[in-house]
Amino acid sequence: MIEGVTILGVATAGAALIGPALAVWITRMSDDRKEVRARRMDIFRTLMRTRKMPIHFDHVGALNLIEIEFAKDADVIAAWKNYLKNLSERLPADANKDDEIAFSKARENLLTKLIYEISKVLKFKVEQLDILEGNYIPQGWNDDDWEQKIVRKALIDVLGGRRPLLIQPHTPSQKNGPYPAAPEVPRSGD
Repeated sequence: MIEGVTILGVATAGAALIGPALAVWITRMSDDRKEVRARRMDIFRTLMRTRKMPIHFDHVGALNLIEIEFAKDADVIAAWKNYLKNLSERLPADANKDDEIAFSKARENLLTKLIYEISKVLKFKVEQLDILEGNYIPQGWNDDDWEQKIVRKALIDVLGGRRPLLIQPHTPSQKNGPYPAAPEVPRSGD
């Protein structure tokens, strides 16, 4: 051995050189894991928040990120593929009300399964029934959405030449004008 150099001294010097690099590497690994979890939680929260609004752009955006953020989670990817397959299916034109209800229920169940699989990966305790039955949407939102669909459809029909736009001349009568009739003024001497 070199005079004055001990094993403890070499270990101390090695630790002084390797320690900071190791600390930075551990910190980076920890930050990477936190970032991955944050992105996954964002997808989970978005799907939970929009589970009764499947055509909301946030819902669609979250669905499109699942393939990237959960690529190594086979159960999530399988549930995601099943849900996407169902989303591409259309209700037959001759379907009755019972068929429509069954179709809707199947779609809700597949979305519930997907959200549940994501929650398991994130170690988030939530029951499938809570996912399926939870969520709140004001009736006014549903009404507004329905009215907008009706107006869009009617406008498309008019612009596509499938429905006429009726225009009629209108001449309001004096009695039905926007202003009330002038009061009668009593004449002097009557």
